[in-house]
Amino acid sequence: MEFLASLGAPPPVPLLVAALMAGVVRGYTGFGSAMIFMPVAGAYLGPTTAIGIMWLVDFALQLGMVRSSWRYARWGEIGPLFIGYVVGLPIGMYILVTADPTPIRWVTSLSIATVLTLLLSIKRIEASPNLPVTIATGLTSGLISGVASLGGMILSLFWLAGPSRNEAVRGSTVAFFIPASVISGTLIWANGLFTAEVFRLSAFTVGPYAIGIGLGSMLFGRADPRLFRPFAFGVIATAAVTSLPLFDRLLR
Repeated sequence: MEFLASLGAPPPVPLLVAALMAGVVRGYTGFGSAMIFMPVAGAYLGPTTAIGIMWLVDFALQLGMVRSSWRYARWGEIGPLFIGYVVGLPIGMYILVTADPTPIRWVTSLSIATVLTLLLSIKRIEASPNLPVTIATGLTSGLISGVASLGGMILSLFWLAGPSRNEAVRGSTVAFFIPASVISGTLIWANGLFTAEVFRLSAFTVGPYAIGIGLGSMLFGRADPRLFRPFAFGVIATAAVTSLPLFDRLLR
């Protein structure tokens, strides 16, 4: 407590609540933490500060999820996805640091809404997508990750719409974003987004996020497996609403 007191004024309470809920979602589904955290943090702090905090609090804590999920990952798909991701990420990061944040947030919100619509309207595909589609999915994920740290929603569509079991959706996402986080963190650092304020606010945020991941991981092991996909759909629905810039006043 003395350490936190020495850091100065804490972030707004809604930001800490968002971190807790984001951790629960990450621990349960393997993805979606940024969908919950980024709209709230972006409304209070701006997208560049929010993306730095999201990376710092998630990077170390995701390693704790590896043991329970690694063996379920769909490695044959992760490789091509990662190739596309590496190409798209620096493009998205460049847009983030050079463009007006408001249009960026509108594009992100509309992207989330599109993913939600697709998830609710299409039937599950029984065969895995071909190589070009897989690489294009990774490219899109990297682009949106660079712009708003929300690339996980594209991967969630990719795996939820296909033949993957719940364990594979969760395990593949965790496995994918460990090396992806190393690359994104390097680009975030290169673009000067790891500021003193980002580290200060991350010190407050990491605790609620860690508690959330623990709760979410416990729920995944104990909850009815039939609830997994409806919950994942609900995460995307929540993100589609809360990330709209017109709701900033409510979030504040």
